Amino acid sequence: MKIAIAGSGALGSGFGAKLFQNGYDVTLIDSWESHVKAIQTNGLHIDINGEHCHLEIPMYDSRDIPEDELYDVVFLFPKSMQLKEVLDYIQPHINQSTIVVCTMNGLKHERLIEQYVELPQIVRGVTTWTAGIESPGYTHLMGSGPVEVGALVTEGTDNVKTIVDILNQAELNGVLSDDLHQSIWKKICVNGTANALCTILECNLATLNQSDDAKNLIYKITQEIVHVATIDDVHLNLDEVFEYLIDLNDKVGPHYPSMYQDLINNHRKTEIDYINGAVARLGMEHHIDAPVNHFVANMIHAKEQQLDAQ
Repeated sequence: MKIAIAGSGALGSGFGAKLFQNGYDVTLIDSWESHVKAIQTNGLHIDINGEHCHLEIPMYDSRDIPEDELYDVVFLFPKSMQLKEVLDYIQPHINQSTIVVCTMNGLKHERLIEQYVELPQIVRGVTTWTAGIESPGYTHLMGSGPVEVGALVTEGTDNVKTIVDILNQAELNGVLSDDLHQSIWKKICVNGTANALCTILECNLATLNQSDDAKNLIYKITQEIVHVATIDDVHLNLDEVFEYLIDLNDKVGPHYPSMYQDLINNHRKTEIDYINGAVARLGMEHHIDAPVNHFVANMIHAKEQQLDAQ
């Protein structure tokens, strides 16, 4: 079984490393030239929950994938705004039996993915693994999962079971989702609060919890997300989700979310339009107001302009 990691930045490198360590035929693929060259030349240096690993793992630049390469499974790990670019370069290397796995942050990615493969081939999911990049070729992976996955249609159930088995063999803690849409919306609550607010306030998760005003913002953002989630027939308990978010911030503590790493550390554009921006946009489509999420998205865009993010 040939597996491709399409988008091998922080989390993609981490998942690829775990799969590779457990005997899978894995290839990393990315468009970041210096990262690709570093791994091709010196291998992947990755810290997994405090343990340093040096892996000679295959790596392709997205423009240099051999024409005859065909993958049985593709894990999608690009930033949301790069998804179309990644699907375009991976399309010649998949067929009608390839399983495409998407655990990306954000909402409604399947609308784009289904333009490339049939719905039963898509395995959608969410994960609580966290990752980061210190420099090209040097990354870290933290956590214990789970990776919660599910099918978009009943015909995709067998593909989901295959992916759960692969994830568990790789010690990535694969779990078959009881309610995929609920899991996706709950993850939006995580990213729409922790990612956005830590980036605006330039702080880590532990510091975020120390401010009553920040906690109030977490509550208001979550309140709107819970309301908009009803468009997918998802009914989250606001107070339970809020408590979960506060507890999660305490557990992860010193971690700086990926959006902070992208914008504050590396002056890269963020996925805000696919998180808080998407909540506001979907709310508008269904006549549900989400002004706090709209404001948060605008604040991140202002910070992107301020830092000349690329």
